[in-house]
Order: sequence, then C-alpha cells, then structure tokens
Amino acid sequence: MSEERGDGGGGLGGFVTGLAIGTLAGAVLAMILAPQSGEDTRDLLVAKAREAGERARDTAGDAGDLLARGRQIVADAKARIDGAIVEGKDAAAQQRTTLENESSES
Repeated sequence: MSEERGDGGGGLGGFVTGLAIGTLAGAVLAMILAPQSGEDTRDLLVAKAREAGERARDTAGDAGDLLARGRQIVADAKARIDGAIVEGKDAAAQQRTTLENESSES
C-alpha cells in the first residue's frame, strides 16, 4: 500500500519509529537542559535572597550617610545665610545712621 502512495514511509512502522526517535531526543534534551534539583534551586534562592538583603542594608546605610551629609550641608548653608542677613542688617543700620547724621547736619 505504501508503494501506491509513493510517500516512501513505512506506514505505521515508520510513524512508530519516528515517534520513538522523537521521544528519545526529547528526553535527552530534557536531561541536558533541565534545571538543577529542587534542593539546589532552594539553596540558590536562599543565597540570592541573602545577597539582596545585604544590598538593601548597604543601600540603606548609604542613604543614611547621604541624609546626614545633606543635613550638614543645609545647616552650613543656613548658618551662612543667617550670617549674611545679620551683616546686611548691620550694614543697613550703619547706612541709615550715616544718612540721618548727614541730613541732620544739613
């Protein structure tokens, strides 16, 4: 019958052979590409979680350092501004006194 179809296959025998070869190839590929065991995967996840925790603590520490530096910069700037305001008020008072003295002498 296969001679009549001209497909060159072995009919049911060819199908079964192809199915067996495909199954075998799939099993070999699954063994090669399969991930590690469940225990190895859990160990890996625990290690990655610890790394992430350490990074989070480091980042929090860095953020705390940045916050402290930022507060110091703001405090220094506020001190300079307060000093400039006092100097400006003193200069304005001195100028007002000078102008009042000049106007009273005239």
